[in-house]
Amino acid sequence: MDAVPQRLFFALWPEEAVRGALASIPARLPLRHGRWVRPENLHVTLVFLGAVSLAQRACVEAAADAIRARAFAVSLDRSGWWRRPQVFWAGASVTPEPLLDLVTALQAGCEACGFQREDRAFRVHATLARKVAVEPPPLQLDPIPWPVSHFVLVASTLSAGGSDYRVVRTWPLTDG
Repeated sequence: MDAVPQRLFFALWPEEAVRGALASIPARLPLRHGRWVRPENLHVTLVFLGAVSLAQRACVEAAADAIRARAFAVSLDRSGWWRRPQVFWAGASVTPEPLLDLVTALQAGCEACGFQREDRAFRVHATLARKVAVEPPPLQLDPIPWPVSHFVLVASTLSAGGSDYRVVRTWPLTDG
């Protein structure tokens, strides 16, 4: 019998330089409403899985093992706010083709493991603040270059202080 399901998602996990640049944004934009994401939790979600059994985890890990995707660079060069999920985010004006290929391959692999494919189109973004009920003033971002060389599987644990994330597995991207 499976143990208690874990909440899992595939993500891009930033290196320290990218994380530092994203973590500096709150100093430039005071929020009256909302909660900044802790710097150690900043990431770009590729595919959210939710509650995953041990058998499902083995299946999605095998699917990720089979992916041969190229490394790429993305530039986080814009910010925005989405009313319905109440999030303030940093994102990319241009989504690199290898990133779209990676997301498509992950979605197909997860779908083969019994997960429902996301209805919405993928939009590269890192959530910077949650529960932002009022649209913040516009913020001009200096581009944050992010050379992406791997993707990860992350476990999410809910606590009184929000979510705690832990990388449980890493897959490298190829150089060619």
